[in-house]
Amino acid sequence: MRNAMLKLEVFETAAPDEAPLLDAEAAESLRADAYEQGYGAGWHDALQQMRDEDALRESAALEALQAISFTYNEAHGALETSFLSLTRSLLEAVVPEVLRLSLSEIVLENLHHAAARETRLPLKLYCAPQARAALERVTSAVPGLEIQLLDEPSYSEAQVSLRVEDQQRNIDLDAVLAQLHAAFAHQIALKDRKEA
Repeated sequence: MRNAMLKLEVFETAAPDEAPLLDAEAAESLRADAYEQGYGAGWHDALQQMRDEDALRESAALEALQAISFTYNEAHGALETSFLSLTRSLLEAVVPEVLRLSLSEIVLENLHHAAARETRLPLKLYCAPQARAALERVTSAVPGLEIQLLDEPSYSEAQVSLRVEDQQRNIDLDAVLAQLHAAFAHQIALKDRKEA
């Protein structure tokens, strides 16, 4: 029988003595290029890290500013709401009573002005029937004036008219209170528009 040999393919590379050798200059050039590439990559990585850190710091600063802004707006809103609530309470309970009590003082001041002008004509004082008793005490405190105290049923306790012949001075504390309520309603409307 014949001896059959298989022939296998050879994958060997060239012999080491056939490989190209690098001279000293080429090796130095390769080393310098590798160094430059590594150095550049290091700088690139460092700059990227700095950019990332800057972005994180900027993001943290923006979050802090938003938190401060939100806290300020919350505090401002709470203060404004408290102030408006206090103002409403004052307008509904305190101011009407203060105006009612101050009517006598306002009338007394006007009567003193009339007395200082030495008015000899009778002065007519129109008031609400329920305010008459308090105003009688006021008119008695101004000697030298002839004062007629007359009821005006359409007036509230916060309204008075002083008349001398064709001259008239109206004291209307209800109108003052209405103006205060209108100013308050305007502030409420502004707040509601701002919140919408």
